[in-house]
Amino acid sequence: MAVFRKAKTEGSGVLRRRRSVDFDSADIAVLNQEIDTWVGSNRPKLGEVMLELGSIDPGELIDALKHQQRHPEGEGAARIGQILLELGSIDETALAAALAQQFGIPLADLRDAVPTARALELVGEELANRHTVIPLREEEGRVFLAIADPLDTEAIEALTHKCKRIGLTMGTRSEIERLLENSFNLLSQAQVHIQAFELSDSDAVRVEEEDSFTADENAPIVQVVNRIITQGVRSRASDIHIEPGENNVRVRYRVDGAMSEALSLPARMSTAIVSRIKVMAELNIVERRRAQDGQFAVTVDGRPIDIRTSTVATVHGEKVVLRLLDKTKSLISLKDLGMHPLVEAPYMKIVKAPLGMLLCTGPTGSGKTTTLYATLTEINDPTRNVVTIEDPVEYQFEGISQMSVSTTGMTFADGLRSILRQDPDIILVGEIRDEETARIAMQASLTGHFVLSSLHAVDSVAAIHRFTDMGIEPFLVASALSGVVGQRLLRRICSNCRAPYQPTPAEVRILAEQVDAQPSAWLKGVGCNMCNNTGYRGRVGVYELLNVTDLIREMIVARATHHELRAVAVEEGMRTMQEQAFGLVVDGMTTVEDVLRSVYAPGANSVEEEQKELPAGKRALPQAPGAIPPAAAELVSNGAASLYEATSQGTVSSIPGSEPINAEAN
Repeated sequence: MAVFRKAKTEGSGVLRRRRSVDFDSADIAVLNQEIDTWVGSNRPKLGEVMLELGSIDPGELIDALKHQQRHPEGEGAARIGQILLELGSIDETALAAALAQQFGIPLADLRDAVPTARALELVGEELANRHTVIPLREEEGRVFLAIADPLDTEAIEALTHKCKRIGLTMGTRSEIERLLENSFNLLSQAQVHIQAFELSDSDAVRVEEEDSFTADENAPIVQVVNRIITQGVRSRASDIHIEPGENNVRVRYRVDGAMSEALSLPARMSTAIVSRIKVMAELNIVERRRAQDGQFAVTVDGRPIDIRTSTVATVHGEKVVLRLLDKTKSLISLKDLGMHPLVEAPYMKIVKAPLGMLLCTGPTGSGKTTTLYATLTEINDPTRNVVTIEDPVEYQFEGISQMSVSTTGMTFADGLRSILRQDPDIILVGEIRDEETARIAMQASLTGHFVLSSLHAVDSVAAIHRFTDMGIEPFLVASALSGVVGQRLLRRICSNCRAPYQPTPAEVRILAEQVDAQPSAWLKGVGCNMCNNTGYRGRVGVYELLNVTDLIREMIVARATHHELRAVAVEEGMRTMQEQAFGLVVDGMTTVEDVLRSVYAPGANSVEEEQKELPAGKRALPQAPGAIPPAAAELVSNGAASLYEATSQGTVSSIPGSEPINAEAN
């Protein structure tokens, strides 16, 4: 039968209980008897354990039991726990603690655990991933592992046969999966293939006379590229950058909006890597001077991944950027975007209108497409004809006609003209890039259609001036636009390693000058296995909505400045991105540092530096020396015009409007 003994707390994973459960495979019959005894032992019910621990209340347990009666399939010890998890009554940590209590096994804290190389070698990557177990350490011939399901008899049997002697501890599934990704990092194993490439007499890729490409799937260069992509997917990267340098090739991942270096390759591999990716994306591998765009699909850990490819020529060779799109990720609903109620209510009013034009603005990677898709799911119904034109189609919707620019060769303007002959009610244009597309989209919104699109702009107000810069008449912009959303994505503080800290005076001052409240405790992530020691995991959106009212339309026609439009919008109730971002700092969801990096960037590179001019928020920071005072905006005073100039000493002096101004080149 299973053997219980004292467990040490030293080493990887702090054991919170004093007992461990061990299995030995000296005799198969004895092992099977141990497993049967383990499964059939009398234990308290999981619901009773959770009530005793205070993880749930009786009402939540009754709801879960009723749910279990309605769905009797999949009976098992962990079934009631899974139901409580799905209902949101508990989290993974509470479930793991209750299972550890029920089965009398240790609960391992994996947040800072570092598995030993010997333990990883004994279990192996394939077996560990198949059964979601993480080997922690090996002591006196016994391998101690953290397991997510203590009743996974197949895992217990396979692990005992492989390692001969094992000791079970309990861990949360997400912590085990994350630790598996870190421990069996494919890039660390790529060194063997890199060395094989360097030792080879010729590249593992070759271009034949007829410009066809041949590559052995087991060739070193193929294995390196596959590992770069696979590890990028496992690391939750949105983009992979492969950048040639003078002495090496740098591979970087963009995770949660921030870049981090993942691998350094020999410079000799640059051409081979680019050629391999070009073949996968069906690009011209001979053309190395012009930029090329392509697309291909791969399967990683059973998940279909679409990859958009872009290559450009640099001084040291071609740079490649891969955009990863996970097809298995479910679309976020509009309610889950994280919009503030003061933003969501007027936004819903705009999108429910039968006609008009709604824009989502922000830089690359700010979540514009996600917002547009979430809006589509909200307004799509069988009574409407919804047509989209995208570059490319990232996610497919049921009941929506979607057109791809990249596969057909047409432009957005050509596709938009075709859509207008398809009797549409709602039109989604992936991105407005030029005057022709902008003009057709606006004319469509003025002729009874509702148009959704995205635009690269600094904020919601800047989108108006982007259109006028394209050459669109202000009166057309004012008539067509219903609303403009400006958005950014901020990194969330990792929930596993968040801890209070002492803020700097600059952080306190910046927050105090933007919002009235202060955090009950200043929080930041200290770094753990779950967040790759970054202190952040996941992102949250911040939004501002410019509702194009009659007054705003009059100002657009009158060619009002960005500052004037923004000031009026704030007076009319627009909640700025800065306000919401600093509100998230007060709520303990993000940090001042990340707000400055993503939203509050102009003039503020670091919270340690002296802050200068910043965008208009709820309150403005003191103006920097040399800034024109607000009074200077009134150029006409008492009938006399004056101009202002800033001297090199930082002072401001006036020049009578009648005095000529001479400009001389030094």
